[in-house]
Amino acid sequence: MKDRDRSSMEVRASYSTICENDLMSKLVPLYEFSKPQVCRFWERGVNDTYQLLCDQNTYSLRVYRHGLRTLDAVEFEVAALNHLHKRGVSVAFPIARKDGNFVTELQAPEGLRYAIVTDYAHGAKPDYENHANAGMYGQAVAQLHNHSDDFTTDHHRPRIEVGYLLDTSLNVVRRFLTKGSDDLEYLNRTSDELRKKVESVSVNSFDTGFCHGDCHGYNVHENKGVLTHYDFDCCGMGLRVFDLATFKWCVASNNNAEKLWIAFLTSYRGDREVGETDLSLVDTFVAIRHIWWIALRCGNVQDFGNSGSGELFVQRQIRNMKRFSEKR
Repeated sequence: MKDRDRSSMEVRASYSTICENDLMSKLVPLYEFSKPQVCRFWERGVNDTYQLLCDQNTYSLRVYRHGLRTLDAVEFEVAALNHLHKRGVSVAFPIARKDGNFVTELQAPEGLRYAIVTDYAHGAKPDYENHANAGMYGQAVAQLHNHSDDFTTDHHRPRIEVGYLLDTSLNVVRRFLTKGSDDLEYLNRTSDELRKKVESVSVNSFDTGFCHGDCHGYNVHENKGVLTHYDFDCCGMGLRVFDLATFKWCVASNNNAEKLWIAFLTSYRGDREVGETDLSLVDTFVAIRHIWWIALRCGNVQDFGNSGSGELFVQRQIRNMKRFSEKR
């Protein structure tokens, strides 16, 4: 009997997990940390988050996935966080390395990845069964918008507008639907209707400026009555109604959705005016947000897995869109 061929073949990785020990021994010494003790992999999301425990403080270490963000986009996020921190907004602000830089390049098996370290957002995610927390969050989002009105940077990200939120997303989602299917027809028809509603008003009537981009209510931690914003990976300049609509989108399935939305909006308007155009198009942007979120999942299917981000996922989410539309 011939020996079984045990030769191995070389394969590539599309998404690797960076070793905690390597980050501790190679990246952490670039910073002026007081007695770093532990670096531990904390959470896998769109990007990877590590928790860095030091003698007197805790930090978050984010490693961006290969190809997801350009260096310019990461530098945009850093600039925005530094601006907000200087304005007194409670954010998980970036920590500079000893050389003054904020972004580190990592050579991972799949290619170049970027890493930043931020202050840790102490506390816990709010419970939105409590209407007061929805109000607290609305005020925090208003303050974020207020204190970023004068934010400018030479770095660039895609603008949070219909072209990016809807058109780019459709190019991703359509690949997961059968040509001529009812779902594809519904998606195309609905998207055309949403686009027409937005384009029916002047862009100058929107509140525009810096947006968090993912204000679903759980990218904050509450600690002693203070909400600290974190995870600005989806941030950019654009239409701020998208930030408002994102919270309404998140609580849409809650039994108290309308009360939570009213609490959020009332507190937001207590600190910042909301124009009639933005108010009239909130539900439009709730639907746009859902399409954008479907595309976010589908666009990362090679890393998230087809079981949770593929064709069946898209079909489920289109059913959810139909149910939301029926409630309006």
